[in-house]
Amino acid sequence: MEKKHQITEKQLAFLERFLKKYNFGSEDDKVELIDHVVLDFEENGNGNLSQYLSEELGFIKKFIGSKLKVIHKNYRRKTIDEAISFFTSIKKLPITIVVFLSVYLLTRYLNGTVLIGSFYVSVLSFFIYSQFFLNIKKKDKKKLDRIEYLGQEMWLPYLMMSFPFQLSVTTDFMLINSVFFSVYWFVAITYSVAAIIVMKKEKKIIYEKYKHLLN
Repeated sequence: MEKKHQITEKQLAFLERFLKKYNFGSEDDKVELIDHVVLDFEENGNGNLSQYLSEELGFIKKFIGSKLKVIHKNYRRKTIDEAISFFTSIKKLPITIVVFLSVYLLTRYLNGTVLIGSFYVSVLSFFIYSQFFLNIKKKDKKKLDRIEYLGQEMWLPYLMMSFPFQLSVTTDFMLINSVFFSVYWFVAITYSVAAIIVMKKEKKIIYEKYKHLLN
């Protein structure tokens, strides 16, 4: 399609300033959006970039939101794959068996109060470690949303820790059904460890790839 207008350097600088108020998953996503906006503006705009941006605001927000959702889903998929590897990897399988048997024995022989306390301590320890000891700086999260999404998967084990003992009926069910409690506890631990492994791997990749943005 033939261009109706050629975007000027002044308009391009305005576009850069306009997009600074939005958070992008990565610099690549921002470049992709700028390329799309420039191309569409030159082909379909009336020469007034400010008016064009106000009319395309919905598309811009939808574009950014969809990119961040993709990032979140990608981390979730990697976390699930990592958790599954505890059952499919020959190297990890002995550890998996030992951990599950340990959890099962605890659910069988500890009294209710100690058992619930042990469950809380184990899951909460992983959550605290992921949130405070992986050393992801707040200023880096503001610069790159891709980093902030690294910690999102740890909320699932945290919710698993918070939910079952809020009501006496669910508490009684968990304590009576030791096998179910064992599986529930084991899944919370496995997912926590998987999420932390993914966080460490992805953090290293991100800091190497986007170090020019984070310094």
